Amino acid sequence: MFGYHANPAKTWLVTKDTHLSEAITAFSGSNVNVTSVGHTHLGVPLGTTDYINHSLSKKVDQWCSELRLLSEIAVTQPHAAFAAFNHGFSSKWSYLSRTLPDISIHFQPLENIIRTVFIPTVTGRPPPNDINRDMFALPARLGGLGLCNPLGQCDLEFSASTAISGPLKDLILHKQTDYSYECLAAQINQKSTIKQLRREQSILAAEKLKQRLSPTGAKVLALASEKGSSNWLTSLPIEEFGFSLHKGAFVDALSLHYGWPPPGTPTHCVCGENFSVHHVLSCPRGGFPSIRHNEIRDATANLLTEVCHDVMVEPDLQPLTGETMSHRTSNSNEGARLDIAVNGFWGGRYEKTFLDVRVFNPHAPSNSNTSINNCYRKHEKEKKRAYEQRILEVEHASFTPIVLSATGGMAKQSTSFYKRLASLLADKWDHKYSQTLYWLRCRLSFSLLRSAIQCIRGARSSRGHAIRCPTQIDLVSNEAQLTNQ
Repeated sequence: MFGYHANPAKTWLVTKDTHLSEAITAFSGSNVNVTSVGHTHLGVPLGTTDYINHSLSKKVDQWCSELRLLSEIAVTQPHAAFAAFNHGFSSKWSYLSRTLPDISIHFQPLENIIRTVFIPTVTGRPPPNDINRDMFALPARLGGLGLCNPLGQCDLEFSASTAISGPLKDLILHKQTDYSYECLAAQINQKSTIKQLRREQSILAAEKLKQRLSPTGAKVLALASEKGSSNWLTSLPIEEFGFSLHKGAFVDALSLHYGWPPPGTPTHCVCGENFSVHHVLSCPRGGFPSIRHNEIRDATANLLTEVCHDVMVEPDLQPLTGETMSHRTSNSNEGARLDIAVNGFWGGRYEKTFLDVRVFNPHAPSNSNTSINNCYRKHEKEKKRAYEQRILEVEHASFTPIVLSATGGMAKQSTSFYKRLASLLADKWDHKYSQTLYWLRCRLSFSLLRSAIQCIRGARSSRGHAIRCPTQIDLVSNEAQLTNQ
């Protein structure tokens, strides 16, 4: 004989009180356990209402203790604790919600700890109000943190589980032994329908939330929901890959994400302006906006060397010899140069493409009253007016502006460029295109994030200029009697 042999001592029969004595008689001498109270099966309590309620209370109490322990870890490792919650811990009650109906009331103590202990510890801020709690419960792609509310999750999870397992239940009721193709197709169709329903419900919740926010808050949520701006939230904090943030950086990253004032910052910038996230992302003191620009330029150039030939950083353009540019803002300077030149990216092996990078601050005064999509179009047009005609007519090459926001989003042409780059990298490395594109977006997201954090925490010279080095070092050394000890 082959197959699974049941162990009677580990087998439980749960029956109603009216059938208990009959069941005990039927299974007497078999070592099968018989009860009319209830028993746990695959982690789910089955039996009387009192037994189920008692078991659920014990589970929730255990989860509350574990969540308090995770909150203690979040004091020193908030990024790791946040990832552990979203990628593992929350699945505990998600699984239970799929198996039992009408159990949301049991999860109230869990939600209380999430709201009053875990979220404040991770974010470094007071417990959230109702609006912020609803925002944090949204998926990261819609501007939230994915910190789901267990109270609002139960009914949807149970109905989804019932619909997906429905075809299997029908097979059991009809005593069918074969898992047919029709049953498989029905389950796949149900999964697709439920996935679409969840997405629509999340989008509807985000739209309702925007109506409760101020105009500034609505714009912050729109920036946080851009594709690419939340990759750092959904990836695992693996330090080897550069995806890990220490506790101060993680709190600063959340402050940048939602426009909160970062903790422990001065009241004024060294330039004299009031210190704010909006100001420091653009303040030129310390050269941090240039470092942010160079970070994206160098990362892009390094990736291009993997798939293209003749990659140059800051290539000089040919001088104009009588050519005239139609746009008044065109760059006609003799020493003009762009950020990157590469052969064979858009076309043939010898077809050259010039790239120029711009990372702008969407909260700057020049952008604050403009929608994010119009900001992208404006900055792309400025780059094209400055360089496109000269590249086409003098260099006989193509031009692609790389325009990104400091919060992680990117313009339409930049999206096309990085999709093409991901496709070339996937072909060379023999990886899936979707995985390569997600990795590329993560790398850009963390590059922009670290550059933005440096704008907040980096030291800016209060004197406004570099230390002067004496030109006559030999004279100074002789007169000051400097010797090498």
